[in-house]
Amino acid sequence: MRKVTLGIMLTLPLLGMLTLAFNIQPIRASGTIYIKADGSVDPLTAPIWTVDNVTYTFTGNISDSIVVERSNIIIDGAGYSVEGDGSGDGFSIYSISNVTIKTANIRGFTYSIYLESAHYIAISGNNITANNYDGIGLYDSSNNTISGNSITVNNWFGIGLYYSSNNTISQNNITNNYDGIALYYSLNNNISRNSVTNNAEYGIALYYSSTNSIFHNNFVDNTCQVYIESSVNVWDDGYPSGGNYWSNYTEIDNYRGSNQNDPGSDGICDTAYTIDDNNRDNYPLTKPYGGPYDIGIINTTTSKTVVGQGYNLNIRIKIINYGIGTETFNITAYANTTVINQKHITLTSRNSSIIIFMWSTTGVAKGNYTITANATILLSEADTTDNTLTDGWIIVTILGDVNGDSEVDVFDKVLVGAAFGASYNTTDGMYWHQPPDFPEPCPYCPHNPNTDLNGDGTIDVFDKVIVGAHFGETSTS
Repeated sequence: MRKVTLGIMLTLPLLGMLTLAFNIQPIRASGTIYIKADGSVDPLTAPIWTVDNVTYTFTGNISDSIVVERSNIIIDGAGYSVEGDGSGDGFSIYSISNVTIKTANIRGFTYSIYLESAHYIAISGNNITANNYDGIGLYDSSNNTISGNSITVNNWFGIGLYYSSNNTISQNNITNNYDGIALYYSLNNNISRNSVTNNAEYGIALYYSSTNSIFHNNFVDNTCQVYIESSVNVWDDGYPSGGNYWSNYTEIDNYRGSNQNDPGSDGICDTAYTIDDNNRDNYPLTKPYGGPYDIGIINTTTSKTVVGQGYNLNIRIKIINYGIGTETFNITAYANTTVINQKHITLTSRNSSIIIFMWSTTGVAKGNYTITANATILLSEADTTDNTLTDGWIIVTILGDVNGDSEVDVFDKVLVGAAFGASYNTTDGMYWHQPPDFPEPCPYCPHNPNTDLNGDGTIDVFDKVIVGAHFGETSTS
């Protein structure tokens, strides 16, 4: 573990004399840029424009530090850069309140943004990278919001909170820093919906920092996901909202709901993610958190893989609502690009359902078909990668062909004969000679559902008759 001396960490280097870049070409300014308490910008040559002393908009790149002395303003970087030489701070904010810093590219300082005794500051939509200490540092500051920023490749922390409480850190991409997020003596902060990825030491570290709420974050491939020292925090938002996604957690989600035909997955692992004796995520997520609106198709299965032309089979599509509210949407099944059927369903938060479509192959050409399921993309749905799933295949063939080789022969007779007498079990969706608890091992093996040629749930004389009636035929007969 890296030893940290707060006195050293919290000592800020003196702001140096830096350069100003305007329209990409560097222009030497007189030094640090100030947004003064009276609303003026010093020096006047700085590429920062305001007409009302409330909104300050960049008109070019900046190579100097910026000290903000005025409260109740908006600073819009407008996509321009603030770049340093490794010292000073990109933005310094002391003892003021209600300032917004947005849409700037800030790099190459001690801290890109440093707050001290500052409150109600909003830092949003910035690219913050390659600083010697933290991307964003807060000291003795409260009720601030850090959201929607990309914070990468900082030598210490992506975000560091020191003696700072009641702040909100949300929806940031915090990647490839030494530590992703670090809290020292900081209480009652809300940390949610962040992607904390590939940080060299800890994803999140908490030192003497308790009663923070930390949930709906994605902790992915950090060397150590969490470090705790004398801290007790809340790591989930209860059920069914859930906790965090941990890339190193491999527990499964086998929760069975009231529908015995449905394994009842709810997108939450069945066992808690334990950090230490006093900290655990009771409801770890099975997939990265994609936002409050998120549905996904888990799998598709078919009652058969081979079906005689003109007969029916069932397609089962399992779908889950990972989001925090009830959603209504369409689910559609396709054979290749042809729609089999569509249903309009409603699914409550953290619940799953199996939708069954019957596919009649009457008039369907013989051949191989892949099965695709598609769920409507919800408004504001962030993760749409699992709204469509191609999974499974079906061969439509001649009647009596069990193994899908396009001919009815002795092999098909043998398969039907071996399964003769087996019937469909609605609990597990398999064909058995006996119920699953039959004591002998041989009858306990499930049988090939393709042998139920007419789909009546029993492999019987009618299936033998179908094989016999078409024996010797091929798909080209």
